[in-house]
Amino acid sequence: MHLIKRMKATATLTIFITTNILILNCDATEPVTASTSADKRSYTLLDAQGKTVTAHARCATIIASGLTWELKTDDASAHDKDNIYRWGGKGAEKTGTIFFDDWNSLLNATNTEKLCGFDDWRVPTIDELKTLATNTAEKTTVNPEIFQLTLEAPYWSVSTYQNYPEHAQTVDFVTGVSNYYNGFRGDRLPLRLVRSNKK
Repeated sequence: MHLIKRMKATATLTIFITTNILILNCDATEPVTASTSADKRSYTLLDAQGKTVTAHARCATIIASGLTWELKTDDASAHDKDNIYRWGGKGAEKTGTIFFDDWNSLLNATNTEKLCGFDDWRVPTIDELKTLATNTAEKTTVNPEIFQLTLEAPYWSVSTYQNYPEHAQTVDFVTGVSNYYNGFRGDRLPLRLVRSNKK
């Protein structure tokens, strides 16, 4: 299991409201806590057993998409924010010839433990991953109220590029960009597991 040391796991989001400026500083050491803003209604936090909580969450369900996302930890466990993987394990689209099984350890551990009460966790598609990108006045990022432990790096999806079979699709939550050159399959990058509540 590999760790990223140089990537920062803190995020700052600036929100402009009329003439006032609110700055949210999300420190990676703080537990995930439900927001008191209007955005609170857009997601539900769950503990490791799947119970709705307002703090110390392990998963977050985004109401609009119906997707439940793994929340990362900072405890050297299988869910640690610094764990990184090469591309191509379970669920990866079968395009090209370069595949690695690095992320299978995370998938197997998460489904065995039934994180948040579920055993159908998987690596997201590129379209699912893009739903986490939030446009702000300054840049595209991931919602720091929910996903506090997000690295400044591209994140893997299971999706591929037909014309670039040695690459796979990613989303960089610093820039909001998804480019083939951000995801050479042999690169070691973070990922965030997902499951769908829609059957």
